[in-house]
Amino acid sequence: MFSPRQWHDRTEAAQLVWSALNIWPLLKRALAEARSPLSPRELECLSLAFQGATARETGNRLFCSERTINFHLANAMARLKVDNKLAAIQRACWFGLI
Repeated sequence: MFSPRQWHDRTEAAQLVWSALNIWPLLKRALAEARSPLSPRELECLSLAFQGATARETGNRLFCSERTINFHLANAMARLKVDNKLAAIQRACWFGLI
């Protein structure tokens, strides 16, 4: 379409588009992680909260205290400029981090 190359067969063009569409989620996730304002531990805590785990359950999974989990979630909320955990999860999903 934007290439000077002439497409003689529609299947070749379709395969090219399909491969580009298949790689887009991986590319988007890589770009989001590269530009992420969050630390890996904050991302881990947010993703577990997204899955429905409480701070106590998350602490048990990550071998740390509930207070430490709440500290990481508070840091994530501050860096994402939101006021609550649900908004932080929503913004992280919107940025493609989760």
